[in-house]
Amino acid sequence: MRILLHLRAVEPTDPSDDRRGGLARYVSHLLVQGWRTDLPGGSDPVYSFSNIFPPGEVQVGDRRRLLIASPNPDLIRALSRRLRQEDDPLRAHGMAFRVERHETFSVQIERAGVHMTTATPILLPVPSPDGRGRVFWSPPMFQETFIAALNEDMVRRFNTHHATHIDEETRIIAGGALQRATRSGRIPSSYWEFRTERLNAPAQRVLAFCIDAGFGERVRQGFGFVNVSREVRTEKKSDAGATTPDPRSVQGL
Repeated sequence: MRILLHLRAVEPTDPSDDRRGGLARYVSHLLVQGWRTDLPGGSDPVYSFSNIFPPGEVQVGDRRRLLIASPNPDLIRALSRRLRQEDDPLRAHGMAFRVERHETFSVQIERAGVHMTTATPILLPVPSPDGRGRVFWSPPMFQETFIAALNEDMVRRFNTHHATHIDEETRIIAGGALQRATRSGRIPSSYWEFRTERLNAPAQRVLAFCIDAGFGERVRQGFGFVNVSREVRTEKKSDAGATTPDPRSVQGL
């Protein structure tokens, strides 16, 4: 399940002041204020979030959006409740943003296959080429190595969260194309496009979980947020609570 925040830039802030700023801190603050540990998974919430979009320079009065996702709908509902009471602005990219409104929706994963794009870079450990432990993937390592490690990681995370035993060799991502390699400090990360072939029931469940939980490591720090770009149906629920079909893809939001 996902929540889309509609933001308005209200005043510049000092970009060097990170004591209260940043997307990860803001999302964590909302969770602390609105999430109860007696809800399922409350003691260890699973979620991911996008960058503020569309990208580009922001002036006072400009409007932007932010997506927060979680495979646990109770977490998204808790965030929605909290946002109705939240007065503290989001501080990021040298600007303070107010939340003007928000809406929730769900992404349904079709068994016939989907295409996905990463909206934030993926940080993924893979077997080291020299056979000494694991390292974060980066070129010139083979892209096939990345895909194989991502499939294993997706199934492992699903099994850990749900206490299930889906075969870790289950194939979810059929192929991918590297868009660009990046670095977060000294740590390599990367942007991708992915595709699936026809999904069996276990693979569909794993993919639905990971689409909202994020791909790879450090998703709570802003890595691994994924959008479904084609073959998707969504349902949108506004602040008022009315649910209507939404023909737009997540990528098009």
